Amino acid sequence: MAGTPGGVSRGAPGICYLLGSLLAGLLAPRAVAFNLDVMGALRKEGEPGSLFGFSVALHRQLQPRPQSWLLVGAPQALALPGQQANRTGGLFACPLSLEETDCYRVDIDHGADVQKESKENQWLGVSVRSQGPGGKIVTCAHRYEARQRVDQILETRDVIGRCFVLSQDLAIRDELDGGEWKFCEGRPQGHEQFGFCQQGTAAAFSPDSHYLLFGAPGTYNWKGTARVELCAQGSADLAHLDDGPYEAGGEKEQDPRLIPVPANSYFGFSIDSGKGLVRAEELSFVAGAPRANHKGAVVILRKDSASRLVPEVMLSGERLTSGFGYSLAVADLNNDGWTDLVVGAPYFFERQEELGGAVYVYMNQGGHWAGVSPLRICGSPDSMFGISLAVLGDINQDGFADIAVGAPFDGDGKVFIYHGSSLGVVIKPSQVRGFSFGYSLSGGLDVDGNRYPDLLVGSLDDTAVLFRARPVLHVSHEVFIAPRAIDLGQPNCAAGHSVCSRAPLFSPHATALDYVLDGDTDRRLRGQVPRVTFLSRGPDDPKHQASGTVWLKHQHDRVCGDTMFQLQENVKDKLRPIVVTLSYTLQTPRLRRQAPGQGLPPVAPILNAHQPSTQRTEIHFLKQGCGEDKICQSNLQLVQARFCARVSDTDFQPLPMDADGTTALFALSGQPVIGLELTVTNLPSDPARPQADGDDAHEAQLLVTLPASLHYSGVRALDPEKPLCLSNENASHVECELGNPMKRGAQVTFYLTLGTSGITIETTELEVELLLATISKQELQPISVRARVFIELPLSITGVAIPQQLFFSGVVRGESAMKSERDIGSKVKYEVTVSNQGQSLNTLGSAFLNIMWPHEIANGKWLLYPMRVELEAGQAPGQKGLCSPRPNILQLPLFPEPFAPQIPVMVYLDPVAVVAEGVPWWVILLAVLAGLLVLALLVLLLWKVRLGDAGLLGPGFSVPPALSFLPPICTERSYVPGTLSGSGRFREKSDADLVLWGLTV
Repeated sequence: MAGTPGGVSRGAPGICYLLGSLLAGLLAPRAVAFNLDVMGALRKEGEPGSLFGFSVALHRQLQPRPQSWLLVGAPQALALPGQQANRTGGLFACPLSLEETDCYRVDIDHGADVQKESKENQWLGVSVRSQGPGGKIVTCAHRYEARQRVDQILETRDVIGRCFVLSQDLAIRDELDGGEWKFCEGRPQGHEQFGFCQQGTAAAFSPDSHYLLFGAPGTYNWKGTARVELCAQGSADLAHLDDGPYEAGGEKEQDPRLIPVPANSYFGFSIDSGKGLVRAEELSFVAGAPRANHKGAVVILRKDSASRLVPEVMLSGERLTSGFGYSLAVADLNNDGWTDLVVGAPYFFERQEELGGAVYVYMNQGGHWAGVSPLRICGSPDSMFGISLAVLGDINQDGFADIAVGAPFDGDGKVFIYHGSSLGVVIKPSQVRGFSFGYSLSGGLDVDGNRYPDLLVGSLDDTAVLFRARPVLHVSHEVFIAPRAIDLGQPNCAAGHSVCSRAPLFSPHATALDYVLDGDTDRRLRGQVPRVTFLSRGPDDPKHQASGTVWLKHQHDRVCGDTMFQLQENVKDKLRPIVVTLSYTLQTPRLRRQAPGQGLPPVAPILNAHQPSTQRTEIHFLKQGCGEDKICQSNLQLVQARFCARVSDTDFQPLPMDADGTTALFALSGQPVIGLELTVTNLPSDPARPQADGDDAHEAQLLVTLPASLHYSGVRALDPEKPLCLSNENASHVECELGNPMKRGAQVTFYLTLGTSGITIETTELEVELLLATISKQELQPISVRARVFIELPLSITGVAIPQQLFFSGVVRGESAMKSERDIGSKVKYEVTVSNQGQSLNTLGSAFLNIMWPHEIANGKWLLYPMRVELEAGQAPGQKGLCSPRPNILQLPLFPEPFAPQIPVMVYLDPVAVVAEGVPWWVILLAVLAGLLVLALLVLLLWKVRLGDAGLLGPGFSVPPALSFLPPICTERSYVPGTLSGSGRFREKSDADLVLWGLTV
């Protein structure tokens, strides 16, 4: 996800898991980084191109008057008069105000002796750190040059760097602060020694403010070193002037072999210190070497009695060129008394996972670092995630230290806030953003006096921004209900609420909490009607809600608000409790525009984002008929479920059973409905233990699911209070209410009438699924009722012969002598009537009638000859009866008699104009275009042939073989016979003689 850290992993390299969503926005804020005030951020701007914001520090002076400062380094600031340079850099101090351009340059580093030094591009302000309230400030210029023998052949220039230590009021007092600090000055020159010392690339104070730390990554052929010096605070520190200085490689030995990294490691590029890293209450020093062994390393050191910084622990990076150790931060993230370590590797990348930049969090295991698997948090590609780190202190007052991570090239730049916890760092961050935002960070100091540490962020666009932390309100809330249970036996049943809140932490102003009580929340979320109505509600509140405001004016105030609700009439659900949800929000104060010169407005408090702002309370009903434990354990049983035939409107007869006695037999013989007899009881399962179950069954229901061949028609019952049954639109699902509640010992019997119009010839079985349901405590399973289907048609057949008596006479003829119907004998007509007394045969297939007649007598002579079969009345619309055999059963020849009358017929034609359908226009258009295209290609081909034969297309041009069969056509001016060759090429007699190829049509 662009703009978010790419992932996090622990231990094994090469795997990062995607993180969740983030918060934030600087210039166009979209959300708040929990309790950082993004909307009221203070922005400070420096001169363009000065890199104002390259380094930042929060500072608060106590003397001579309390004042907070935002210290911003601008290493490319223009030189001051007398510095003999163009750009020297500088340190700027910005007051806490709404003005964006009221920063001033701290008055240090005047003049220049060009015979001894050069301040051009010295990068003053490359680093800046503060000891804290009333403490000192250090700022450095790591590219400061010390010169010797200027303008001579043996002139030397040593980039030794230097630092300035300032008093709390931003002034330099050499007698107390030491003024300039240049420990590489006067030492052996050359890049193999201290010629490129670059002191001040990193600088820091120890947490006890006793020591001043310098990193010099250019020492010893860029192997680097770290130096720790005593930073005297007063007369008490003067007694310890023999404490140090301490140096990696030895302050006296100056032996690079004592530094456990190779050359070009940049040891000292980052530096910090803390107690409890290796041993409890013992101060240790940490230095980063981002190029050690091409992967980077971090070394934990201790001071010894010989003024050396001795390495104790070395942590190595996992990826080539990752820059592991570029930045450092030490803090007790899980509040276990041991200081943890956070290391930045901004050049880390994972191509397949599209990750860029990483931060490693090492959780201290009681001073043991061997085998510690770090938590790796990754950024997005090319984001430089981890280039800056800062310990914020406990920014949200949850008892755990928090850290900030900069990613200045993640989009427009971002800063991610990670909160500490008992399990370590919380990997889901908060975020703020801006252009190249997050290149430098400073936190851990409260500069606006609200007891919450703030965050100062620098960027590369000559801007620094202060985010003040908002006070976090940890609100405790309670809901009191009276009475505790609802008695449905009392009329106008009502209950009251008291909402009480308390804010135990510091808040300088009265705080308003808006609360909302929502009644019957669960039912409303399910789309059901709430069962309660609030009596004391606002004019804009719906019936099921009541809102109000409580004011917390002082710390630990306990304020309550009261309201009352009433139960609706005809409540069906009398078992499930009424859930009342309390939700509250902090009332946002109106922001007032501050005029220039006015003080900063206080930041508004914010609710703890990690504390739920809702509370659910359940109000139960007095449960009668539910036993002593007040738990309704019903025992609904479907004791009878069988198919029946309806005899009358209220009389049903069970269907016959098959031979096994397990399945009913349903003969479809005209009845439009079928009955389903159902008997449900709620009796104790064990008469010896009647209290075990059989309690009232609240909202007792029977759910019926019908097959496609049946549909719900109605319900019949012997009792006057029959169950209420409702079906869905297509009558395939039925819900029958058995009682609310269905009392202990109750029994109900009823019949469902089901329509059979959906039964077809393919229907062989009817299956109905039945499921009892109740909100009382009971496990219920569905059961099925089945019936086998066979079809009986109530067909009746009647017949009559016309005439009923017939006498044979005349000459007996054989079969071969029969020539016409008159030769056969007298006609006998049989009328057969078939009627269906039941339902139509539309979907039940076909009925067949087989007719057999005496067609011959015992001696083999024919008796009756079938002449024709006629189908007359009784056919439904759209139906046709089929008879076999068909007419002319004997296959007699049919021919017209010669004496048959001739009837002339005159045929008159109705003159109707027939419009001939022409060819579509688009066909004509395509044909014309195709013809033109063929003609154009033909003309082009002939033109090229002419040019080729004329020699205009070069000596190698010849007629295509496809045209070689054509006879030559000559245009004669001076024609010489025999000038045409057999290949069709021509020879010139003169320049004017041309022989052209052509086609004869």
